[in-house]
Amino acid sequence: MIDKKISPAIKWAGGKTQLLNIITANMPDCYNNYYEPFIGGGAVLLNIRPEKAFINDINDQLVNMYVQLKNAMEEVLERIHNLDEVPCTKEFYYSKREQYNQKILSGEKDAQAAALMIWLNKHCFNGLYRVNSKGLFNVPFNNRVKGKSVDESNIRAISDYLNQAKVNIT
Repeated sequence: MIDKKISPAIKWAGGKTQLLNIITANMPDCYNNYYEPFIGGGAVLLNIRPEKAFINDINDQLVNMYVQLKNAMEEVLERIHNLDEVPCTKEFYYSKREQYNQKILSGEKDAQAAALMIWLNKHCFNGLYRVNSKGLFNVPFNNRVKGKSVDESNIRAISDYLNQAKVNIT
């Protein structure tokens, strides 16, 4: 398995990163399967990296992100790099948010949708993921114009883990 510390690809409300020491201290020493019904950013999963896991979430685009990181990580990274090559003005951010919302409306779950989700998470206010009553992403711009949106080695480590372990994503 992977030796490197892995952190979540996105910030998620209710994330458990700051509670990992307490959570892991209270976990059983031995178990057969790991179940994560509300994966969110996946801090616990990526910290303990069980050999066999079942992860789930009601957010289709979040589930798609994990599927794409497992199956099309290189394409996701390429698309994020392409987004990072353009200065993130307010207008550019809102055009990408609209593109992402069109994917939500059409039910498209692909590498581009995953890349947009990760990229928007890094450029939206406070790393929030929030949707309106129509299910559309509506977080405003955070005024971050430049900078990398991902730690490429971390994304590769997430993908390696998802491919090496038996992780069932639903």
